[in-house]
Amino acid sequence: MLALTSVWLGVLCLLLSGLMLMYPPAMTQGSLILVLEFLAPGSLCLAGLVLWAHRKDENPEAAVVAQRLQAKTAIVLTLLACAIVYVIFLVLANKE
Repeated sequence: MLALTSVWLGVLCLLLSGLMLMYPPAMTQGSLILVLEFLAPGSLCLAGLVLWAHRKDENPEAAVVAQRLQAKTAIVLTLLACAIVYVIFLVLANKE
Protein backbone atom coordinates (compact mmCIF):
# COMPACT_ATOMS: atom_id res chain seq x y z
CA MET A 1 0.00 0.00 0.00
CA LEU A 2 2.92 2.36 0.68
CA ALA A 3 4.25 1.90 -2.84
CA LEU A 4 0.90 2.72 -4.40
CA THR A 5 0.49 5.77 -2.18
CA SER A 6 3.96 7.00 -3.10
CA VAL A 7 3.16 6.69 -6.81
CA TRP A 8 -0.06 8.66 -6.42
CA LEU A 9 1.73 11.36 -4.45
CA GLY A 10 4.35 11.51 -7.21
CA VAL A 11 1.65 11.79 -9.88
CA LEU A 12 -0.10 14.54 -7.92
CA CYS A 13 3.20 16.34 -7.50
CA LEU A 14 3.91 16.08 -11.24
CA LEU A 15 0.41 17.29 -12.15
CA LEU A 16 0.71 20.30 -9.88
CA SER A 17 4.13 21.19 -11.26
CA GLY A 18 2.78 20.79 -14.80
CA LEU A 19 -0.08 23.11 -13.91
CA MET A 20 2.45 25.67 -12.68
CA LEU A 21 4.35 25.29 -15.95
CA MET A 22 1.28 25.72 -18.18
CA TYR A 23 -0.56 28.29 -16.06
CA PRO A 24 1.96 30.59 -14.34
CA PRO A 25 -0.58 32.26 -11.99
CA ALA A 26 -0.94 28.86 -10.33
CA MET A 27 2.59 29.22 -9.01
CA THR A 28 1.80 30.69 -5.63
CA GLN A 29 3.57 30.35 -2.32
CA GLY A 30 1.01 27.77 -1.25
CA SER A 31 1.50 25.57 -4.29
CA LEU A 32 5.28 25.74 -3.92
CA ILE A 33 5.04 24.72 -0.28
CA LEU A 34 2.62 21.94 -1.17
CA VAL A 35 4.89 20.47 -3.83
CA LEU A 36 8.33 20.99 -2.31
CA GLU A 37 7.60 20.50 1.37
CA PHE A 38 4.75 18.00 1.55
CA LEU A 39 4.09 16.00 -1.63
CA ALA A 40 7.66 15.46 -2.81
CA PRO A 41 9.18 14.49 0.55
CA GLY A 42 6.17 12.32 1.34
CA SER A 43 6.42 10.45 -1.93
CA LEU A 44 10.17 9.98 -1.62
CA CYS A 45 9.87 8.85 1.99
CA LEU A 46 7.22 6.23 1.25
CA ALA A 47 9.10 4.96 -1.80
CA GLY A 48 12.30 4.77 0.22
CA LEU A 49 10.55 2.83 2.95
CA VAL A 50 9.31 0.28 0.43
CA LEU A 51 12.75 -0.15 -1.11
CA TRP A 52 14.34 -0.37 2.33
CA ALA A 53 11.86 -2.96 3.55
CA HIS A 54 12.62 -5.27 0.63
CA ARG A 55 16.34 -4.63 0.34
CA LYS A 56 17.43 -8.14 1.36
CA ASP A 57 14.83 -10.22 -0.50
CA GLU A 58 16.87 -12.63 -2.58
CA ASN A 59 13.99 -14.35 -4.36
CA PRO A 60 11.13 -11.87 -4.22
CA GLU A 61 7.66 -12.85 -5.29
CA ALA A 62 5.79 -10.99 -8.01
CA ALA A 63 4.05 -8.63 -5.58
CA VAL A 64 7.37 -7.47 -4.12
CA VAL A 65 8.79 -6.90 -7.60
CA ALA A 66 5.72 -4.79 -8.45
CA GLN A 67 6.11 -2.77 -5.25
CA ARG A 68 9.75 -2.09 -6.05
CA LEU A 69 8.80 -0.93 -9.54
CA GLN A 70 6.11 1.34 -8.11
CA ALA A 71 8.58 2.81 -5.64
CA LYS A 72 11.16 3.49 -8.36
CA THR A 73 8.47 5.05 -10.55
CA ALA A 74 7.39 7.29 -7.67
CA ILE A 75 10.97 8.45 -7.18
CA VAL A 76 11.36 9.31 -10.87
CA LEU A 77 8.03 11.16 -11.03
CA THR A 78 8.79 13.14 -7.89
CA LEU A 79 12.29 14.14 -8.96
CA LEU A 80 10.95 15.19 -12.37
CA ALA A 81 8.26 17.31 -10.71
CA CYS A 82 10.78 18.97 -8.40
CA ALA A 83 13.11 19.66 -11.32
CA ILE A 84 10.26 21.34 -13.21
CA VAL A 85 9.41 23.53 -10.24
CA TYR A 86 13.04 24.52 -9.65
CA VAL A 87 13.58 25.36 -13.33
CA ILE A 88 10.43 27.50 -13.37
CA PHE A 89 11.57 29.23 -10.22
CA LEU A 90 15.05 29.92 -11.64
CA VAL A 91 13.63 31.26 -14.91
CA LEU A 92 11.25 33.56 -13.06
CA ALA A 93 14.01 34.72 -10.71
CA ASN A 94 16.29 35.60 -13.63
CA LYS A 95 13.57 37.68 -15.30
CA GLU A 96 13.44 40.09 -12.38
